[in-house]
Amino acid sequence: MIPRAEWLAAAQSLPVGGKRRIKHGFEATAAMDVWNNDDRWSCYCHRCHEGGVVYKEHQRVRRAVVEPDRVSPVPAACFRLAEASAFEQQQIWSLLCRKGCPPGVIPEETIWYDRTVRRILLRDEDVCLGRAIDPNRLPKWLPYGNWHGKPMIWATRTGAVGTQAADSAESGLLILTEDALSAYKVAKSIDTYAPGSSASVVATLGTTITDRFLPYCLGRSAVLCMYDGDPAGLRGYRAMRQRLAVWQQPVVDMRPEHGDPKNNDLAVIAERLEKWL
Repeated sequence: MIPRAEWLAAAQSLPVGGKRRIKHGFEATAAMDVWNNDDRWSCYCHRCHEGGVVYKEHQRVRRAVVEPDRVSPVPAACFRLAEASAFEQQQIWSLLCRKGCPPGVIPEETIWYDRTVRRILLRDEDVCLGRAIDPNRLPKWLPYGNWHGKPMIWATRTGAVGTQAADSAESGLLILTEDALSAYKVAKSIDTYAPGSSASVVATLGTTITDRFLPYCLGRSAVLCMYDGDPAGLRGYRAMRQRLAVWQQPVVDMRPEHGDPKNNDLAVIAERLEKWL
């Protein structure tokens, strides 16, 4: 357990929901993450592999804005990132950078914005995913568009077979993440450090392999599970391994020890995947 004096003040200086990476003690580089969550302040040092937590005695109750419609048409009022105002672009990049996706990770032609509901839209032809900028708006992610007959996934990198259902011949490596931003971060790492790789990267938008997506996972040289490093990610990996074992499909646990894949540097992700690329 890291003493409070080494991190608590930094965590308390953040807004609720904020996170920052700071130096731990006299280390030369920043390697410790600190958080200010609704009910606690916490930290974790990636160098000494220790953390700390302090629970809050008083909490501010925030009213959540819940959007009832889970799937709607692509918003007609949405527009490309370049058409957003300077203030809107600052808000968009501020959120994406906090989530580990600075400029260059996500192709800018993919990023759209809907001013009416203040959501960043990741767009791919007739479907898109909307991420709320307002932290009080729930759910954080919403799908839009024509998903009929399509698996609810988000592919950020396609190999030789892409996201086409595998046939009887063995297909390339498939890397699965929980969320789209982690999938973009993993794809960028591969494109940077192993551009010739045939690996495909797909976000399952949760921790469940649906019946519609199942055929896309079979016949692979391996399926690498890069879900989040939390209990939900572990449960998702175990369920995936158990389900794909029926078809003797190899599944490898590649989850980070803590946090999401998108929280890691590109080089760290590439190093973790090096033996597979």
